[in-house]
Amino acid sequence: MTKKITEKETLEYPFSKRPPNGDVLEVSPNLYWLRMPLPIALNHINLWLLEGKNGWTIIDSGMANDESKEVWINLFETLFKGKSLEKLLITHMHLDHSGLAGWLSDHWNLDPYFTEKEYQETQILSEGIEKSQEFIALDFYKSCGYDDASIKRYLERVSYRKTLVTPLNRGYNRIRDKEIITLGDHEWEIMIATGHSPEHACLYSKENNIFVCGDVLLPRITPNISVRPFHAESNPLNDWINSLKEIKERVPDDALILPSHGYPYYGAHKRIDSIVEDHMDKLKSLHKFCKHSKNVIEVFPALFANEINENALILAVGESLAHLNYLIGEGKMEMKKNSDGVNCYKSI
Repeated sequence: MTKKITEKETLEYPFSKRPPNGDVLEVSPNLYWLRMPLPIALNHINLWLLEGKNGWTIIDSGMANDESKEVWINLFETLFKGKSLEKLLITHMHLDHSGLAGWLSDHWNLDPYFTEKEYQETQILSEGIEKSQEFIALDFYKSCGYDDASIKRYLERVSYRKTLVTPLNRGYNRIRDKEIITLGDHEWEIMIATGHSPEHACLYSKENNIFVCGDVLLPRITPNISVRPFHAESNPLNDWINSLKEIKERVPDDALILPSHGYPYYGAHKRIDSIVEDHMDKLKSLHKFCKHSKNVIEVFPALFANEINENALILAVGESLAHLNYLIGEGKMEMKKNSDGVNCYKSI
């Protein structure tokens, strides 16, 4: 799920210091880096604010808690200098990015900008899954080798996640791949990446050569690529690799990369190559490891250097399945259910 960069992949970091939690740093004229604290192990998210002549744009929102709301209210009263919010754009549905989208939209009486699939998924997160969907999810995790204790913790996690997102009470402005949108006083091209989430929006400014990448090109960790319960036979890793290859063609190597976690940097193509190489290495390791039949949880040692605890179990299962399904798609792995209804995988 995470991979530190190697010496050969050294990136160039133009900023030696980050803004304090809840404060901003100007990274380009009228473009600000806000470091928003998070109440989880990944303890921060970078949000991006653009000042225009007539108002502000916010890219991503932070999680729904009182601390994050206080940060926003303070910025509205100080940094905004009496200007209003013109646009709110959410890159994707994960709670650290979308959790306060509903609250911000209501506060400023505006419709947020989303891709279609990310808006739909954010709605589901805020409303909670239906009972019928819950049964599908439980069957999915049981087929991966979950025991009763793990199932109980999964249900507790689903309930907790609902507290970190505010309801979306309004409509939305749909954004699409290759669309040009004005944010602040500059034009930005929408670039869609799939695999980490269904329809993740990134933004590229040709005028300023800046790429707001969301979770796509993080400098020091790789984003989670997961098979989800309602799409058990999907191949998100294949989608992810294809998205990275397309971004490499569309974003110049000398663009300034603004990631959602970590420091801004230069070296997009080097980072893309490293992320793809890491997944290829994991696929080789997994194929070799599954000479004898294994369930999803049993393949963890082939993919993760550290032991997986309960807090990371969902992500580890999803990512393991993403690699297993990729190998199935390549004709290098087969899956059969055992007598307990658990899916088991063996290399071909």
